[in-house]
Amino acid sequence: MDILQEIIEIDKAAAARVEALRQQQETALSESGKAAAQANEKAVNEARQELEAFRAQQQALLDEKHSSADSEAGAGKKSLDDIFSAHREEWISDIIEKVTGV
Repeated sequence: MDILQEIIEIDKAAAARVEALRQQQETALSESGKAAAQANEKAVNEARQELEAFRAQQQALLDEKHSSADSEAGAGKKSLDDIFSAHREEWISDIIEKVTGV
């Protein structure tokens, strides 16, 4: 019976070691999962910051192009207004002459 008792004690000790190792492995996996989650969150935040910087840059370029287009449109309108003002009386006379024949 002494040998049987010794085998039982060895079995209990082995089971305790296996449980301790399982707990240790579970803790390590949990910590590595947390580390992976933190690394993933950091990568996502960095990507968001890059995206926001790109979006801001593109918005600035778009605003600049819009401003430039508005300036060009204003210059074109002014040019047309100047041409119309310079030839207004002449064109009115031509139109009236063509319509009335006078």
